[in-house]
Amino acid sequence: MKEAYMPQELPKAFGDLDYSKFLDELVEATAALEVYMEKISDSKIDSSWFLPMLQNKEALSSSMMEGTQATLDGVLINQISPSDDDKNINEVVNYVSATALGMKRLKRGDFDNELFFEIHKELMSGNVRKNTDTIGAYREKQNYIGRNDGELVYTPPKPEFVQPLMNNLISYMNDAKCKERPLIRIAIIHAQFETIHPFGDGNGRVGRIMIPLYLYAQNQIPLPFFFISEALEKDKHKYYKLLQDIREEGKWNEWIKFFLDTVAKQCRKNIRIITEINKLYDKTKERACELIKSSSSVIKLVDLMFKYPIFDAKTIQSEADMPMATVNRYLNTFLEDEIIYTDGKKRNRNFYFYDLMALIRD
Repeated sequence: MKEAYMPQELPKAFGDLDYSKFLDELVEATAALEVYMEKISDSKIDSSWFLPMLQNKEALSSSMMEGTQATLDGVLINQISPSDDDKNINEVVNYVSATALGMKRLKRGDFDNELFFEIHKELMSGNVRKNTDTIGAYREKQNYIGRNDGELVYTPPKPEFVQPLMNNLISYMNDAKCKERPLIRIAIIHAQFETIHPFGDGNGRVGRIMIPLYLYAQNQIPLPFFFISEALEKDKHKYYKLLQDIREEGKWNEWIKFFLDTVAKQCRKNIRIITEINKLYDKTKERACELIKSSSSVIKLVDLMFKYPIFDAKTIQSEADMPMATVNRYLNTFLEDEIIYTDGKKRNRNFYFYDLMALIRD
């Protein structure tokens, strides 16, 4: 598609949807999302511990789709020893902060152009890889989407059409009278946003951030912590192909079916992860209390290990408000029992809670 594509405005763009093509997937995705939300609320572990871990994983997966070479270990180490030296890590950090910014912004009002600008500016802030000089504003130049071999796949709309197309998209997002279910609407919104490709760079990440933000705004989730980039990254060639099929053949039903199936898959995986984290928490706490009789203090340590799968003694000492000598004694006991492991340094050691990291990496 070498000529600039001009999409129709919503809702005309998707026409009459055939619900029979994706009804089973809609039922499954809706049910899975409800169970996932219940699992979070019923968890023995405070959601403020494990949701940021899932958010970091989402940020990593979304950034990897754009070629970022960061690792989960690097992201977790950056939590306790922040640095802006690594552009790849900075992209992941910015993704997390952009999502948080979007949540705060939505508490003050509906979706608007400024919200998109602020999220884009946050994503592109600081020391990150940039392929555009237009930050926090819609593009003023023509952009192109191609494969790694250089072949052109898609040419988004001309710059002069970006603003009216985004105005239409935002109007659709804020339309309280729209008859489509929220999960169907966000599938449509995501596809239309990626088709408009309004920014010079970062469109994929902005579009994926909009998924949890929109579900949050529609009261489908209590916090914008539902992510599907991991599932999309595994099927990214199908993902890109189905988006292109919308533009070339108007295959909205097939796209929506895929999107809903992706939501259900990610929900089921997250449900399993949270279940396993709960089991690990009980097991670790029980073993820790057998090793160290000061139960209240040792539980503080265990709690922080679930908050920071990679940590240092200073982090524990600061957040648990324990003497450093006590922290070191507890950590050495856990090392001897192989609950945690260390990088072997004599000073400024990092500790690794590999049992938890294995669940997150899965």
